[in-house]
Amino acid sequence: MPATAIYIAIVLLVNTGRFAYGDVEFKFPTTVTHGGYVTVSWRAAASDSIGTDPKDEIRLYCPRVPFGTLPGNTHIDVWPMSQVLFPDSRPPTQGSVIVGPLINMRVACELRFYTYSKVQNRLTEVAAGLSGVPSFNVGTSSVQPLQAHVAQTGNAGELRVTWVSSKPLDNLSYLWYHETADSLTTIVQATNTTYTASDMCGGEAAVVSPTQFRDPGTIYTAVMTGLEPNTEYTYWYGGWDFKKQKFNSPDRKILSPQSTDGSATSARILAYADMGAWGGVHVSAPSWNSPSLSVVDVIQNQWFAANKRVDLIAHIGDISYALGKGYVWERFFYRIEPIAIQAPYHVAIGNHEYDHVGYTSTKDPSGVTTSYNPPWGNYGDDSKGECAVPMYHRFKMPASPGSNSVFWYSHNVANVHMVYISTEHDLSPGSVQARWLEQDLRSVDRAAQPWIVVGGHRALYNNVKYASGVDPDLPFQNYGRQYLNPLFTQYGVNLYISGHYHNYVRTCQLLNGACVSKGGTVYITVGTGGADQEPSTTSTQSWSRKYITNTYGVMTLETTSSASALLKFVDTTGRVLDSTTITHGTNLPPPPTSPTSPTPAAKGGSNTALIAGIAVAVIIAVAAVVAAIIFYKRYQSRAGRDRHTGGTGSEHTDSAPLAFYDNPDDSGDAAGGDEEI
Repeated sequence: MPATAIYIAIVLLVNTGRFAYGDVEFKFPTTVTHGGYVTVSWRAAASDSIGTDPKDEIRLYCPRVPFGTLPGNTHIDVWPMSQVLFPDSRPPTQGSVIVGPLINMRVACELRFYTYSKVQNRLTEVAAGLSGVPSFNVGTSSVQPLQAHVAQTGNAGELRVTWVSSKPLDNLSYLWYHETADSLTTIVQATNTTYTASDMCGGEAAVVSPTQFRDPGTIYTAVMTGLEPNTEYTYWYGGWDFKKQKFNSPDRKILSPQSTDGSATSARILAYADMGAWGGVHVSAPSWNSPSLSVVDVIQNQWFAANKRVDLIAHIGDISYALGKGYVWERFFYRIEPIAIQAPYHVAIGNHEYDHVGYTSTKDPSGVTTSYNPPWGNYGDDSKGECAVPMYHRFKMPASPGSNSVFWYSHNVANVHMVYISTEHDLSPGSVQARWLEQDLRSVDRAAQPWIVVGGHRALYNNVKYASGVDPDLPFQNYGRQYLNPLFTQYGVNLYISGHYHNYVRTCQLLNGACVSKGGTVYITVGTGGADQEPSTTSTQSWSRKYITNTYGVMTLETTSSASALLKFVDTTGRVLDSTTITHGTNLPPPPTSPTSPTPAAKGGSNTALIAGIAVAVIIAVAAVVAAIIFYKRYQSRAGRDRHTGGTGSEHTDSAPLAFYDNPDDSGDAAGGDEEI
């Protein structure tokens, strides 16, 4: 049983329904808890071979198919008999398979058995249209609040909670919360939204069917306000159904955000990209045994279960890989909910959530009428017409001046300024996003937030080597370096986190294209959330310090002081496979100033205006020098405290098919399997 079984009811069978086909009998449950596993069993006469062929399968249909009809390929999930083991003591004419976890889809569902006919070379449904297939419900009610996740709002002392259910009584739903140490409860009425197939830009995402677009439910959101910094709160959420029966979530606990006024000296941020919810809607891979489940498990086990504070989980693009399939979004939120209710879960836009071509539509929620598709890029219809509509409605990210919903925004996490950009939109100088990015970086108070981290889905540095010798994403690397690197240098960005490539890559600290011991920007690719991995071959690059593939895991950033921070990569077994310390250099920008340039005197004009202009310029210059001195002294005072020199460890030597490479020039780094997380 997977480790996440601690969050789910494993099996619950109530009022078992039966139906027969010849001398074959099947048992199905009629009720199962949300996230529950069920056992489907059968027996047959010796002349039958039901369940013995690995191509036999059990299919899940939600909603159930009307009695007497053949549902065809409208199933949303499948469990092949290749996953069934037959003990030696059991005859091949009987067997069982564990099905699940089953998700509350807010409709009645059913399971149907298909057996493979070698004569007809196709799957044939067993018992369809004979005695009927018993349906079952998942969860306590369609009003059951599910898919919860937490985010910051951009305002101090606030956390936003978002969840999904069908519309409860009078369309009202609430959030309750209080300090864990205090029973005085605050109640907040939630607002709600949803989206329809007509909101999509087109393509497969706009096709209404059980396997494509399906009703996403009602998406509720409410904000906890007035939270004391770094304090544990208890919260829960829910509403009433049309029978006036109340449905609430279990009690949740979360630490409120640390102060961002400069008093917080450390933060812990976890990051990954390219996760997905593999399986379902006719995907041949095992439905629920994908690596993304192990990524969630390691976060739960290594940090939350160990009572280690997590200030933020950052998912940098390629979120669910739904590609227009609504059921996959449901699966994805079921998967991340255990960790997303314990810390803010923030996202960046990826190509598989947004990219769309061929649609001249005003439906794009980012505000553009045609998608970004430069001739040098490999942008396509990667979202299958979703154009980020589900992302826009399902994730409510922090607001900042000039931000654009889930596409580009920023916020502070203790002593870190987090910035999220869209590599799926124009970033060239003069573009809306580029102007916003520069203004945002310019406005950071480096005394309170000495660390700046930028997250964007596409990588600026990656040295994977494909067998074809062609990297289709190399043009974006060159484009990104041309336009983003100068900004990162000018404003002292410390770390750029990306994905897109399904591997882990870390560069040295790069400043003006050269490796430096202090300052500069470290570029990390951490596309290790669950998608298939890249090849193990690499090209030699002077900036490369670590390359890991054929494994999954998360990157961690711990800002141990205002002067140094610790970067690690932790795989799904808890091993630390990469570790390095990054330090500030001398390229920190001065505090932001906006001097007004003096206007030259008109030809033949009075000298008085010229003298006045010179005087103003002198005053401004003196003020700038004084401000710079004050900032320098404050920074030096902070930088002298609590310096961290970095960890040590031994190189990982496991014989499993794990591929990673070190550059020996990276002095001070360590990669070990036993280092404390």
